[in-house]
Amino acid sequence: MKRGFLVSLTLLCLTNFAALSQWIGGLSAYPGGYLLMTYRITTADREYTYTLELIPKENGTYSVRTEIMGDAKLDELGDMSPFFVWQPSFWLADAWWMPYYFMIFGMGGPPVPDRTYVLPGGLSLVTEDYVTIAGVQAVRGILTSPTNPDERVVLALSPDPAVPYPVLIRQERKEGDRWVTTYEMTLTHYEHQ
Repeated sequence: MKRGFLVSLTLLCLTNFAALSQWIGGLSAYPGGYLLMTYRITTADREYTYTLELIPKENGTYSVRTEIMGDAKLDELGDMSPFFVWQPSFWLADAWWMPYYFMIFGMGGPPVPDRTYVLPGGLSLVTEDYVTIAGVQAVRGILTSPTNPDERVVLALSPDPAVPYPVLIRQERKEGDRWVTTYEMTLTHYEHQ
């Protein structure tokens, strides 16, 4: 009995590790091909663009280009790090860090409309309906934390693995009876071939 339990536990751990490696590894679920994604990023005092381009080469590798364009003072450059060059993630204001692929893995796959997903740490993602942003169809949802009811993240996630990153990430803070955007990252251009 004890040996059977240990074998089952070991298989479960290995299976979960393999699945977690697939989902948490940035572009590991991406089917391949040329990819160009450009985002507009806005904060309370700044606006800039972020671009990710993957160009396949004949030997099976990729030329990778990432670019951030915007105005900043030298002492602000640390705040303009590539938001998700290899692994998209975001912070909920209570310092809850959540990699996007881990979130999908925790839900069992891409989200579908009109569902509530309970995630690690008590986070919940309540999905709404499909939206189209920069020609990409995605499921819009609101991510909240029970420890911070006055803050939330609005996400739009595409079920298509050829769209490896969210098409919308908007962090909001409640001020009185309205939600105020503190950070927004919106896809403005998408190409895949």
